[in-house]
Amino acid sequence: MVLDNREKNKSNSAGQPQRLHTLSILSGKGGVGKSNIAAALSFALADFGKRVVLIDADLGMANLDILCGVTNARYNIAHLIEGSRNLNEILVHFRTSQRAQSQNGGVALLPGGYGLKEIADLDEFAMERLFDALSGLENLSDYLIMDAGAGIHKGVLSFAYASEITLLITTPEPTSVRDAYGVIKSLGASAWQSIEGATTGLMLVVNMVSSSREAQEVAERIRLASMQYLGNAPLYLGYVLKDDIIERSVKNWRIFYRADPNSNASICVRNLAGELLRICEGTNIQREKLPDEETGVKGFFRRLAKTLFSDNK
Repeated sequence: MVLDNREKNKSNSAGQPQRLHTLSILSGKGGVGKSNIAAALSFALADFGKRVVLIDADLGMANLDILCGVTNARYNIAHLIEGSRNLNEILVHFRTSQRAQSQNGGVALLPGGYGLKEIADLDEFAMERLFDALSGLENLSDYLIMDAGAGIHKGVLSFAYASEITLLITTPEPTSVRDAYGVIKSLGASAWQSIEGATTGLMLVVNMVSSSREAQEVAERIRLASMQYLGNAPLYLGYVLKDDIIERSVKNWRIFYRADPNSNASICVRNLAGELLRICEGTNIQREKLPDEETGVKGFFRRLAKTLFSDNK
C-alpha cells in the first residue's frame, strides 16, 4: 500500500500559499451512500493533484476502513494520543491512479480505532498533545475530509460547525429528503457562511438518482423549504447517478471510483470534485481569516472539541 510522503509546494498559480480545506460529509439518515461518496471524492480530488486525508468520524457506525479494503491497519489514533507512534506511522496510504501520482496527488486514511467519545474524556494536557500531533496534517494534505455520521445529534453536527464546508448527502426517498431538511434546521445559522454574497458553508449532494433532472427537483424541494422557513438555503453542488458498480464494489470491499473510474457514478463524483475545487480555490475569493491560533488543522480540532466535548469539560 504505499506511496511516498513527499511534500509539494503548497502554492497556487498566483504564487499565493494554499491552506488546508476542511470538509465534513454527513446525512440526515443512514443508507444514503455517505461513506461511498466520501471515499470516492477523496480519490477524485487526488486525480486533480490534491493530497487528501480521510478520517472516519462516524461515532456510532465507523466502517470506512472496511469500505476501503483496509483490514490490517497496525496503528490508530490511540497510539497517537499515547505518543507511541507518530502521524506518519498511523496514516494508511493508498495507491492512486497514474494521473494522481503524476500530479503529486494522494489519499491517506486516518484510522479511528480510538473512539471520539473516549477522546472526550482526555484531560487538557492530553488533548493539547493530540492537537499538536494532528497539526502535522497541515503539511501532508490539501483537503481533510471527515466522514461524519447520520442524524442530528451533537456528535454529527459538531463536525459541520467546525468545518469550512459541509456536504449534506440525500437521496430522492421522501424520508431522506425530510431528514436532510431536519439537519439544515438543526444547524441553524451555523450552516451559512457568506463569501462575497455567496453562501458556501452547506452544500447539497443528491445521491442514487436516475437523472440530473430528478436530482435538480429533489434539491429544489429542499432549498425552497429551507428558504421559506429558515430564510436561507444550501448550495446545490451536484448529484451521483445510480450505478451497479457501487453495490458490486461494496461487496468486494472496494471503492467504486477505483474499481471503475469511468463509470457513470465515478464521472459524477469527478464533477463534484471539480466544483469543490472551483469553490475552494477559485480566484478573487476573499475569505475572512480567523486569528492565527484558530487556523489550520489545530484550529479545526479546537473548534470541534469546543462543540463536541463541551459537556465533558
